[in-house]
This record gives sequence, C-alpha cells and structure tokens, in this order.
Amino acid sequence: MAAQTTSGLSQEVSTYYERVFLARAMKRLIHEQGAQKKTMPAGEGKTVNFTRYTVPAVATTSLTEGSNPSEIDLTARTVSATLAEYGNSAKIARFLSTVSIDRNNKEKIEVFGQNMGETLDTLCRAELVSGGTTQLAGTATAITAIAASNVLNASEIKKAVRTLEGNSAMRYDDGFFLGKIQPYTWYDLIADSTWVNAKTYSDVKDLYMGEVGELFGVRFMLTNNGHTSSSTVTVYSNLIHGKEAFGVMDLATDSPKLYIKTPGSSDTSNPADRYSTIAWAGSYVAKVLNSNWLINIKTGATA
Repeated sequence: MAAQTTSGLSQEVSTYYERVFLARAMKRLIHEQGAQKKTMPAGEGKTVNFTRYTVPAVATTSLTEGSNPSEIDLTARTVSATLAEYGNSAKIARFLSTVSIDRNNKEKIEVFGQNMGETLDTLCRAELVSGGTTQLAGTATAITAIAASNVLNASEIKKAVRTLEGNSAMRYDDGFFLGKIQPYTWYDLIADSTWVNAKTYSDVKDLYMGEVGELFGVRFMLTNNGHTSSSTVTVYSNLIHGKEAFGVMDLATDSPKLYIKTPGSSDTSNPADRYSTIAWAGSYVAKVLNSNWLINIKTGATA
C-alpha cells in the first residue's frame, strides 16, 4: 500500500520521506502479489463482499430452429471480509533528533516502512495459509508424518498444478500460476534440473518482486516471511495459486500510510516541542476467495 502525504514538512522533504518509506515497505509485500486488489469507498461500512459467479453448465443440446435458448438462473457465491485497523507509532525526542547521526530520522522512517510491509504481508500470509487447500509432501497423510526428506521438488509442483488445472483455476494473463516459497524450500527446488532461473528470462518479461524462477507453468517468488509450523520436523508452507484466488482491500480514506508529525505552535499536546512522532496506520483485509485455486504444499527441508 502506497505511502501518502505527510504533515508539517516541505514538499521536497515529504516526497523523499515517502519514497524511502515506501521502498522498504514494498520489498516485504510478497504474499500480496497476484491478489485481486480493491479499495473500499468511504461511507460504505467496513464489511467487504467479494462476489464470484458460477459458470453455467455447458450447453450441449442443440436449439430448435427459430427458437431462443432457454433461460437459466445465474448463481453466485459471496465471500465477506471485514476491514480492520493496524499501525505503530513512536516518539522521537527533540534532543535525540538534535544529536543523532540518523540525519532527518531517515533510518527510523525506513524501519517503520519495513514494519508496515511486514505487518501487511503477515496478515495476507496468514489468510493464504489458513484458507487454501493443503497438499502434504511425499506420501505423508498427516502433518506429523512429514519428514525432513519430504522436500519441495518438481513432483510436488506438478501435483499442485494438476490440482489447480483440475479445479479450473485461472492462470494469470501471462499464462502462469504464481508461487510463494521460502529460502529453505527454494534451496531444495532449485536442485531439480528442470528449474529455470529468473535470470535466464528476465530480459524478455517483467519480473515480480522477489521472483527467482519458474517451473511447470509456475512463476516463483522468494519470501523470508514464509509460514512454518513445528511438528516432528519444521514444516514449511509453499503457496501456489491462480488468478483471483484471493483478494486484498484497503479503505479509500484510510489506506495504510506514513504519518510524520513535527512540533508546532498549534500542537497543544506537546507544549514545549520536546518530541516529534513517526507512525504508520491504516485499514486492511486479505481474504481467500476460492480455496480450490490456492494450494498450500506442506514440506520439510534438507537444510
């Protein structure tokens, strides 16, 4: 989510701060990529409804000459999600700002950008992990049966793609599904001889943030904020999904953004101008729209 205007700064400094803040935030938003993104208008409440129409059955019966097709009822499924507010803030003492080597609080602003990005990414990740279809690696029939040797490999990717295709999941406009994997599972996957590194094709198509390669019709992004759980071994979640498998939404009048407040004569809560504040806040929600179009491959890892 883009950082917006700040308060109490010259336009030049404001723009610079926003760019610094946004760059650090965007690097963390891996799980959100490929989402159906929407902004809730102001004054429309806080509950968001995502609607998906069901494709009618194929029409294999020929029409009677000169007659119109029979009318059918369209059916739809509505998925509801509720916007919630998130954020963090800090006071920066005037004396610290005066003597600090962190000129103009640049590093502190970057840290808040990272915190916003990681927070939104974690919220999105939690929804994807809990709302998808689970695929257990190897021959495991329960998470407790997953061993370190049940790694992410070409066979697991092919099984996930098979499931997505069988469920009529939509590919993205470039003809690919998207995957989000972690460093430890990426390490195992790239050992497969069929793996294609992103560097090989980066000169012919735009890359997603964090994109590292492709395999069997899936373009993969690497995240250091992947989900793990403890069982007999550490179990890793690896996500593969189609277009419109999930959505994210913010609020038009309260999208997550940066706030910088500097001392001023109108600020009665800070009568001696002894501090300034840095904060981010906003409304956000992520929601799985079709669990059949999102596969969560649970694996171990060798390293």
